[in-house]
Amino acid sequence: MVQNIFLFTGQETYLLDKELFRRKKWFLQKFGPDSIFSFSLDNLDIAQIKQAIYSSGLFTTKKLILVNWLPLDATTKLWEDTSEQLQTFVDALIKAEGKIPDDSLLVFISTTPDKRLKLYKFLEKNTAVKEFTQLKNNDLEQFVKNELSDCSIDHATIQYFLTKVGSDLYRIWFECDKLKTWTKIKNQKRIDDTMIDLIVFGQVETDSFALLKALFTNHTQAIKILEKIQEWWADRNQFAGMLYRALKFYIFMIDLDEIGLKDSKDIASFLKMNPWQVKNEYAKIALFKANKTNIEKFYTWLIELDSNIKSWKLPDTYFRLGIKKMINELV
Repeated sequence: MVQNIFLFTGQETYLLDKELFRRKKWFLQKFGPDSIFSFSLDNLDIAQIKQAIYSSGLFTTKKLILVNWLPLDATTKLWEDTSEQLQTFVDALIKAEGKIPDDSLLVFISTTPDKRLKLYKFLEKNTAVKEFTQLKNNDLEQFVKNELSDCSIDHATIQYFLTKVGSDLYRIWFECDKLKTWTKIKNQKRIDDTMIDLIVFGQVETDSFALLKALFTNHTQAIKILEKIQEWWADRNQFAGMLYRALKFYIFMIDLDEIGLKDSKDIASFLKMNPWQVKNEYAKIALFKANKTNIEKFYTWLIELDSNIKSWKLPDTYFRLGIKKMINELV
């Protein structure tokens, strides 16, 4: 196993970037700015990469060489000359069994590498591979707790927060930072759903579920929610996308219940959704089943409305009026 070559991979770029920052900070403090070399597709000069790895440093005893986007993913193509140089470099690295000077620490960084490539296969077999996978469920909740450690927030509120912002750690970190700032401004440590609704971006997604639930219980309330979304200046495509996802979720959930899959955790796993959100929505399964025809009808109308706008049969500004008309026409 080669000790001074690494492959950093995985789609959770927040964790990957944090690890890179930690290593760069350590090298910077211990060996100075001349100890760090960074390359990407924008400056992929193979000759310079080889020089950084194999030449002796004039002003440092150790070197950290970061090579971003290698191994390549399945879609990226290089210029023919660069591709040939890269292949020569890879062949030489493999022939030397990955042996590079002890004073060089070489890190390849590729979030979604093409696993068929020679370089990936060599790195996977002969070097330390650190995979940064996206966090789920309890790990996501713990991340939020850590970020909001100076605040007071309970389990249900964290789950509500995650329902709004999703699982991307960069976005979670950013929204947590906004909440921390707000609690300091207001001198209020406790975070509740009201504060999240006020501060956290994601109102459209939450309101899309609220709107659909109100369709079957209170048309007047549904119209008010629609007007609230309009006040937030929600992008039409974004709002339509949220409605599509919410409607499809309800349809799938009803179908799964009807074939006997009635455990919310199993449904969440099958649909790859937040278990807390599925549990909350499944609690109203009787209401949704009673309105299955209306859900399917609304889904069909939404497709027709969206299609007519995209094909210029209706103006873009008609979207919310069209939704309001659809709400009033439901029986």
